[in-house]
Amino acid sequence: MLPFKLEQPVTLEEAVSMLSDGADGPVMLKAGGTDLIPWMNKFLVHPQTLVDLSGIPCLSMLEYRPDDGLYIGALATVNCVAKLPQVHALFPALEDACLSHSDQLIRNKATVVGNVCAAVPSGDMIPALMAYDASVHIAGPSGETDVPLEEFIVGPRRTVLKKNEIVVYIKVPAHPGLFSGCYLKLGRRNALDLAQVGVACVVRDMASDPLYSIACGAVAPRVLRIKDAEEMLKGVKRPDSALLEKVAEAAMNAVSPISDVRASMEYRRDQVGELVKRAVTVCMTSRQ
Repeated sequence: MLPFKLEQPVTLEEAVSMLSDGADGPVMLKAGGTDLIPWMNKFLVHPQTLVDLSGIPCLSMLEYRPDDGLYIGALATVNCVAKLPQVHALFPALEDACLSHSDQLIRNKATVVGNVCAAVPSGDMIPALMAYDASVHIAGPSGETDVPLEEFIVGPRRTVLKKNEIVVYIKVPAHPGLFSGCYLKLGRRNALDLAQVGVACVVRDMASDPLYSIACGAVAPRVLRIKDAEEMLKGVKRPDSALLEKVAEAAMNAVSPISDVRASMEYRRDQVGELVKRAVTVCMTSRQ
């Protein structure tokens, strides 16, 4: 690891100002540090200044507002989110994603927002949050703004975030009639492994007219919503095997996986179809 200067702001305004300065070279943010520190150790990134966000109280926000939604601050750890009662009751796909991420020790440090901002296509949090129509709240020198998660990530390790902006929290809106959801992850082992394929499915029952959201990770340059599959399932209470096969085919046609050390392109594409069928089935058999 190369030497760097450590800054520890206590307000959001101070942190934004430190990012805006950058006179001594590249400036990077640290929350949990479970991605950043290994990257620095491997010389993949070389920040001259590291801005530690742990002293900013507002970034520790983690709360559910019944008429509004779930707020996940930039310092909220994966384990804290997984243990929130409202996440278990109302956002099961997000709970699944949290519990599938790495292992217990890393989940104590890793943050949900950090996993999203890393913008890795195999990130576990992204498909579930995208299926729940989450948005990202950003603060910068010109003020604060909200960006839909689907628009926030633009490519591998690339987001719309400017160098002098900070993600304050992620908001998952409350959805009346939400009744089921799951996140299924395919990996070579059960812990400490990146997803070969990750599929989140969320079902909302709006006046007995189901609406489906399906998002797939690790099978394209960024996580994808499978809109064609969602449209096929719209209003269908009990998808039969023939419809599920069409849904699986739509998902397979939507993705563009690569071959790497974890899986081949062909294997990933086939497993997208299988996991999408399984996720829809899990949601429909477990609905309340």
